[in-house]
Amino acid sequence: MPAVQYPQKSMLAAPVVPLVGLALMCVVFYFWRLDAYTLFDRTEAETAEVARQMVERGDWVTPVFNGIRYFDKPVLLYWLMAVGFSWFGVSEWTVRLPSAIFATTLIIGTYYFVLHVVSPRVALLTATMLAANPYVFGLGRTGVTDIGLGCLMTGALFSWYWAYSRKQTTGYLLAFGFLGGAVLMKGPIGLLLPVLIVGSFLLATGQLRAVAGKMPWGRGLLLILAINLPWYVAVTQANGWQFLETFFIHHNFNRFTSVIDLQPGPWYYYLLYTPAGFFPWIALLPLAFSKLTNRRWLTREYWRTKAPAEQLVLFLGLWFVIVLAFLSAASTKLPHYIMPALPALALLCALVWDAQIQAPARSLRIYLGFVSGVLLLLAVGFAVALQFVNDPALPNLRSSIEAAGLPWLLSGLFFAAALAVGVALVFRQLEWVWAASLGTYGLLFVILTNGLMPVLEPQIHGHLLDMAAYLRREVRPGDLPATLGVYAPSLNFYGAIDRIPVFEKSPQVRYQMAQSQRLLLVTTEDRLQAHWMDLRYPVIHTAGIYKLYDIPPRSKLLYAKPSVPGGNTP
Repeated sequence: MPAVQYPQKSMLAAPVVPLVGLALMCVVFYFWRLDAYTLFDRTEAETAEVARQMVERGDWVTPVFNGIRYFDKPVLLYWLMAVGFSWFGVSEWTVRLPSAIFATTLIIGTYYFVLHVVSPRVALLTATMLAANPYVFGLGRTGVTDIGLGCLMTGALFSWYWAYSRKQTTGYLLAFGFLGGAVLMKGPIGLLLPVLIVGSFLLATGQLRAVAGKMPWGRGLLLILAINLPWYVAVTQANGWQFLETFFIHHNFNRFTSVIDLQPGPWYYYLLYTPAGFFPWIALLPLAFSKLTNRRWLTREYWRTKAPAEQLVLFLGLWFVIVLAFLSAASTKLPHYIMPALPALALLCALVWDAQIQAPARSLRIYLGFVSGVLLLLAVGFAVALQFVNDPALPNLRSSIEAAGLPWLLSGLFFAAALAVGVALVFRQLEWVWAASLGTYGLLFVILTNGLMPVLEPQIHGHLLDMAAYLRREVRPGDLPATLGVYAPSLNFYGAIDRIPVFEKSPQVRYQMAQSQRLLLVTTEDRLQAHWMDLRYPVIHTAGIYKLYDIPPRSKLLYAKPSVPGGNTP
């Protein structure tokens, strides 16, 4: 898959038209109805609440959540959200605005890099593939750090390769700047992964000493330190060993070596989730695997003699494989952690699609048939999926989805996509497959944002919002709002309540009831029965499964045998 400059023969390859199209696509994907649904518990609501507390407390050094110093992540995203709160007010829109900006920057920046390093058509293919997948779309509309890390790390690696291929210094300095931002966004991993990728590439091409000797290390390291040292020094001075132990050891080292927050996964975790989330773009990637049978690809001499444009494939392959291997080795796993590898995967896929557009392989029809078949299975799956929706906690969910006609709408969308790919298969027109897939993603995201979320919102988040609004009106100075077995940061954010203790055991509730504070306890009937608790106090508000008990000061906790089998002793 060598890098070749193609002549601009169509509007598809014209730089201005794709750029305008990409900008419009980003507006729809990442900014349209950005506040159409409430924050997701738990990570998004936690992050937003930390930023809100920064503004409320006036402390922009020590992140605090629920009355506890919160050192899960560095401070950059909190700062961006807090600035948005100060300028535009506290809302879902301001929580998600930084992520939308990062996603848009990632797409446009990737387009420009590939446009100048490879070709206009590959640039358009790469940018659209990177935008049209559940990972980037979801993260670009959610207030979490992953899309920021992906954007900054990609900026660092693209800037470094640009400097390497053009033999100039500005790109190296820009890479160091992006690395500084990545570290302030996510921590040491923002520096570790790019160093592993670049170092492996230089070792593979036998240029480690030659290239490293030309990089402006002094200015670059000073730039990273200038971006990070002010906050890291200030937060360490303010919190001492607690910050160092919690941030570096628990949330970085321990997250890699042990399972944190009940997020386990087998070693092949990302080998399952990544292809599923990057379908159909990844479906043609095996067509390039024949290159791997060439043993010369495994030798340093082969790559040493290649021009930087031809070495790009090696760079991208190492980028994807190193991130994949690192995350697979980590004990704590979530599907969207693969985000930093997706720009490399998108460009690799785009190079394969471009090669097949130029000279279709005989086996292309087999792969397109597979794509059409999977789309057809998805169409059938959406048609029957409603039969498996049966959650006692959400009794109206199934009827609400059915009333909105969403199963048949989604089924029809994927059936039309399968048919379009089938027609493209007959005529061997891969551009039609790209257009059909991109159009399908666009309509799917519109349906999810404008159709499914309004249905899910009152079912899943509505009750918590109702409870948060009531607490916001009811809590008075001296009261203690708390929960039993309910961890919902949304109560803090939407209730504008700084501290809501989360009790997990009945002795914690018994101790608090004996104090001289009025206790407003949010819990569920299941949690009370699980602990044999008999709360004979007024329920002043009910929202779905949640109940709010008004417990006066110096009260006693009674126990009763649970009415359902399986209760635990307190």
